[in-house]
Amino acid sequence: MRERSMYKSPLHIVIMESSRIIYEGLQAIICQSELGCRTSRIETLEELSVMLGTTKVDILIANQLQFVNREKEIRKIRKAHPTLSVAGIESGIMQKQSVLTDTSFTLYDSAEHIIHTLEKLERKNQSPALLNNESDSLTKREIEVLTGLVNGMLNKEIADALNISIHTVVRHRKNITVKTGIRSQSGLTIYAISKKIVEIEDIEI
Repeated sequence: MRERSMYKSPLHIVIMESSRIIYEGLQAIICQSELGCRTSRIETLEELSVMLGTTKVDILIANQLQFVNREKEIRKIRKAHPTLSVAGIESGIMQKQSVLTDTSFTLYDSAEHIIHTLEKLERKNQSPALLNNESDSLTKREIEVLTGLVNGMLNKEIADALNISIHTVVRHRKNITVKTGIRSQSGLTIYAISKKIVEIEDIEI
């Protein structure tokens, strides 16, 4: 199994799939690879929200049919947890990759292709913008708070999304200001874009 020097814990891949057969098939492919990870299974977005409140999730694999009519909820989750990468499982009904996912594959793809797809997401998770190597770098939680601020969320909305107190949000905001030296909304937005914490097209105006 490959050593994961960038993480203190193994890569955590969560599979959101109602079919146990599909979950076990994907789990077998992943566990037999060199990703060096652990997998968990959930069936709903509600379960994902609860899990994200207490557990770090690196990659979510989800059947894209579960995203139908849930776009607002998924965008909220992604904005609150910017380090989360999403791989969609394409079906015959939804041929096109969803804008809510980073990448996608089908159940007809080879095991090698699926693993290669997940490896690309793993490298995305190790982006320098998120590795906290610079003196002004932010912690994972500060990045999540910053993402909420850039998207115009109020302290209470950020607190609810991250399952933390408003007091904790305020403390993180102060830390962000101290580390970046930036106080204005526009300044923080530019900072977040330049550090590749957010993409311009994902920002709600």
